Amino acid sequence: MRAVIIEKPYQASLIERPMPSITPNQVLVKVGAVGICASDVEVYEGTRPADYVRYPCQPGHEWSGTVVAIGDETTHLKVGDRVAVEGHHFCGKCYFCQRGQTNLCQHYNEFGFTLPGAYADYVAVRADLAHPFSTALPFEVAALTEPAACAGHGLLRANVRPGDNVVVIGPGTIGLLGVAWAKALGAERIIAVGVDRNNETFARSVGATDYITLADNAVNAIRDLTDGHGADVVFESAGNPQAVLLALDLVRRGGTVVQVGIAGGDHHIRLSPDLACLKDLRLHGVFAYTSAVFAETLRRIESGALNVRPLITHRLPLAQFADGLALLKHKPEPVVKVVIVDSDSG
Repeated sequence: MRAVIIEKPYQASLIERPMPSITPNQVLVKVGAVGICASDVEVYEGTRPADYVRYPCQPGHEWSGTVVAIGDETTHLKVGDRVAVEGHHFCGKCYFCQRGQTNLCQHYNEFGFTLPGAYADYVAVRADLAHPFSTALPFEVAALTEPAACAGHGLLRANVRPGDNVVVIGPGTIGLLGVAWAKALGAERIIAVGVDRNNETFARSVGATDYITLADNAVNAIRDLTDGHGADVVFESAGNPQAVLLALDLVRRGGTVVQVGIAGGDHHIRLSPDLACLKDLRLHGVFAYTSAVFAETLRRIESGALNVRPLITHRLPLAQFADGLALLKHKPEPVVKVVIVDSDSG
């Protein structure tokens, strides 16, 4: 079968390698579609933290496909099922897994980083990580379950309610998925905040009611839009220190800040130690998603309640994976989600 292998930073190629074998608790999945993520670019460039990648690496953690073979111990799937696959290969036994916090498993293992991912024709998958979905849902849309679950994990924890005002800082892929989630959860006003207007059309297509740039004096503009109170929930996905400070400024007293963006460990910010207390804030840091949130995300996408389709901007065959990485890195044209699609998958 074909597979993309990143031997080391800046050395990637499409090669032929043996078809994966499966154990009794696994299924073999023919890849239908796989999203290209900014973290895949990090793997290619060697900037992903060493604890979260193992070279040589076969990337691809946002994906879906068709079950073509089943291990003897698998009972909930059958050959021909279309499935979306969780990225995290959690152990199910450690302290965190036993509490349902599968995203925090003590034994980090993830498709596309430490396990062979879906930049390939076939992948062997532990059966409980494969979630079936209807034939009416295209593979490329189902592949967005993984990144959408990252956004969903934060906004579900924030308990967004109908009528809420939600601000999303950083309208990249995760931020735009945050907009889609806020819409699905019934937020009344959804305000996207970006450094420019490049993604305004995408933000509005998935539910943003307003779009503000930093040049618009975001703090005053959002207070005007929220009767002077500030946002009920602020979803920070920009991944820089100033965005965190802005989130804390934009949220109303008694509100919630969800931090999804990662700025890197060498950045620091100065905060008043009393800020969270005096504003009576709820602060949620978000790392990936739990297995339960992944399943809920797929169901919402499948039903149409969570609209992610407008975010797919480019479709490429596996042989053009390098073009996809470059497209996402340099953005010579409007780009949100680049998906590698198997032309034979249907």
